[in-house]
Order: sequence, then structure tokens, then C-alpha cells
Amino acid sequence: MFNRLKFIFLLTTLILYSTSCYAQNLTQKDLELKRISLVNEIKNIQKLINNSKDEKKLVLENIENLNYKLDLQNEIIKITNNELNIISVSIRNNQESINQLQKSQQILKSQYSEMILKSYKTRSKTGKLMFIFSSVNFQQALKRIQYFKQYSEFQNNQLQKIAVNTKELKSLANKLNNDKNLQLKLVSDNKKIKNNINLEISKKNNLLNFISNNQTKYLREIKLKQQKTAKIDKEIEKIIAKAIAESNRKKNTSSKLFALTPEAKILSNNFISNKGKLPWPVEKGYISLKYGKQPHPIVKTATIQSNGIRIITASFQKARTIFNGTVYRIISSKNGSKTLLIQHGNFFTVYKNLSDIYVKKGDKVSTKQELGQIITNKSSGQTILSFSLFRDNKTENPLLWIGKK
Repeated sequence: MFNRLKFIFLLTTLILYSTSCYAQNLTQKDLELKRISLVNEIKNIQKLINNSKDEKKLVLENIENLNYKLDLQNEIIKITNNELNIISVSIRNNQESINQLQKSQQILKSQYSEMILKSYKTRSKTGKLMFIFSSVNFQQALKRIQYFKQYSEFQNNQLQKIAVNTKELKSLANKLNNDKNLQLKLVSDNKKIKNNINLEISKKNNLLNFISNNQTKYLREIKLKQQKTAKIDKEIEKIIAKAIAESNRKKNTSSKLFALTPEAKILSNNFISNKGKLPWPVEKGYISLKYGKQPHPIVKTATIQSNGIRIITASFQKARTIFNGTVYRIISSKNGSKTLLIQHGNFFTVYKNLSDIYVKKGDKVSTKQELGQIITNKSSGQTILSFSLFRDNKTENPLLWIGKK
């Protein structure tokens, strides 16, 4: 009876452990998928760097790419370390389970050997029959028949338990071996990434030294870009101010905020209720410039004002609207790029650096609908979308509105 309870306890422990491993493997799988995704993203960043046709001319762009690549590599190291921690726990738990099963297997085999030996000594059918027929009454004979039946069933159960244990031991041994091999691979991968980070830092420092020796040139380049950005930003602000004035004129009121129709109020409230959950204006990408006044990420002596965010994405990517709305205006620049304004009640979203536009003024658009193709710079190979968000006549930080990647 005691041995049977012990077996049930071991079996329950194994079931609970298997369930725990399943949940653990889900986490490990998530980490693995994230690591693979980051590795692929690093490859895309490296393509951008390799596609730079004039490294000296595109130093600023290449440093931005290197900075992001370094961030991704450090993130991979963190994820890999988390994977290694999970694998270490799995290895330890598997080894403990194997030790317990081996002990259980020894007990089962010992018990089975004793039963076989006892059966051998009392193997005579005549002896069994005599034992039954020597019963003092029918009830006792019935109990003795039942005893032999139960004894036979117990033998079969022991055999089945040994077979189950053997199968489980083999499965755990395979899992243990796979975990150890994966552990070695991840440790090796981490070492390679760390070595690569040191090389990237060295390359980045060389580029920074080049910038430092040509500070005046890059300050002038940054200032020129800021002027071009400020010009289009002022035009956007004028358009939105005019839209506010028009909405108030229709309502015969005077305000610096939108006078909304009932339908527009519903749209605005829906927009607000999705704050922090709105989709990205591109399917995939990373932010190279954040919102607000800030020191230049590379030339620290320069200050830049960003009314939105800048997203670097893959070639041939499309800009897409982050919420239902109406195409309010399309602005065409002399260099051929286009800017698109979408109205969502008293909110405007702005998409800059587009080439082909798939919508026209007045069109109703829905969430994630493609608006146009983002321009890829022929020299740098970079595909950049500038995205900003207005609430009435004030800019807002888009990162507070769109969901986390």
C-alpha cells in the first residue's frame, strides 16, 4: 500500500512538473522569437549601412544606424541571458526528476523481481488449486480466488509502471541533452555579439572623431535640415489654424479650438479612448528621433526641435493611417515629397516624406489603411517617415498615443 501511494505521489509530481515546464517553455519560446526578430532587424540595419554610397557624406545617418544596432545587440544579450536562466532551471529540474525516477525504477524492479521469484516458487497449478479447495467454506474459497487475481493484476501493473518510467526517463534525458546543447549555443552566440559590439563601438568612435574634426560643417548641415523642417511645420500649423477658424465660422463662434459637430465629437472621443493603443503609422520600423526639444543625438552642441517622431523603416514600406478619419490636405514640396494631413475630429495626424499617394482630399480612411509609399533616400538607402499628431492647434507626443512595438 505504501509503495502504491509513493508511486501516485511521484506520478502527480511529474504531471505538475510537466505542466510547469509547458508554461516555462511558452516564456522561453516568446524570448526566442523576440531574439530572432531582433537578429533580423540588425541585418536590415546593416543593409542600410552597407548601402551608404558616400560614407563621409552620410556620417550622421550611419551613426544613428550604429546607435540603434548597438541598442538591439544589447537587447539580444539581455534576452539571451533570460533564456539561459530559464534553461538552467529546466536542466536542474530535469536532472532532479531523472534522479527521482531512477530511484523509483529501482524500487519497482526490485519489487517485481521478488514477485517473480515468489511466483516461481509457488508456480504449481496444483498447489494453487489445493490452497483454494482447502478452504473451510465457500466464502473463504472466493476470497482466495480473488487474492490470486489481484496478485496477478498487481504484477501486470508493476510491469506497466516500469514501462512508463522507462519512457519518461528517455524523454527527460533527451530534453536534458537538448537544453544543454542550446545552453552552449546561446553562450557562444552571446560571446560573438559582445565581440561585435566592441567592434561597432570602435567604428562609432572613429565616426564621432570625424564629426568632431568637422564640427562646423555638420552644425551647418543640421541647421539647414531644421530650417526645411520648420518651414513645412509652419505651413501645417497654418492649415490647421484655418480649419479651426472655418469650423467656428460655421457655428458662428470665436475660439482657438475646433467647434465640433456631434459626429466629430464621437470620432474625437473614440480617438481619445484609444490613447496608447493606436497602431503605428508603419507596419515595422524604429524611432530615430523622438518628440520635443532635445540635444542632437550625435552633435551634442546642436539643439533640435521635433514636432513629431521620425521612424526609419524598410524599403518600399507604406504609410498607414492610425485611426478612422478624413483626408484633409495633401502638401507637395519642391523636392517631390508629399505630406498628408488626416483629420480625426479635433485631432490631426501628419505623414511626411511620401511619394505615391493612394488617397485624395475628402476621402474617408479607416485604421491601418495604406496612404502612400514612403520615399527611400537614394544616397543613404534610408526609408524615413516623419509623423506628428495635433490636438486642436497644439502638437502632442505621438509616442503617448501609439502602442508599444
